[in-house]
Amino acid sequence: KGDKAPDFTLETLSGEKLSLSDLKGKKVILNMWATWCPPCRAEMPDMQKFYNDYGEEVEIVAVNLTQTETSQDRVDQFVEDFGITFPVVLDKNSDVARDYYAVTIPTSYVIDSKGIIRNKIIGPMSYEWMKEAVGAIQ
Repeated sequence: KGDKAPDFTLETLSGEKLSLSDLKGKKVILNMWATWCPPCRAEMPDMQKFYNDYGEEVEIVAVNLTQTETSQDRVDQFVEDFGITFPVVLDKNSDVARDYYAVTIPTSYVIDSKGIIRNKIIGPMSYEWMKEAVGAIQ
């Protein structure tokens, strides 16, 4: 908390590049997750609902720890099954997870519009937690 969020550039599921620095000026929830992780699965519906309600003000970026997956097809299928519309990026070598010291998943970070990490949660996020955490920052 209080540190500048490390920048990264990762590929989306559609093969486009997404950099955290592209989102400067916007609040961001950065979520580290994997398809095989039960708490990750549990928080996805709340994340999608939050994105539907607040996506104009807050970007959610779901960083998939792809190295831990059996295949990228599982990630594609997961996104389709859960109806996820926020950006999902592939951390193929776990570099971003390492840079953020995410040793347990899910781990999420709330980043303010200036790129500073303002909150961190280890474990699944609830809709109410996201609303409160994002509401507390600029």
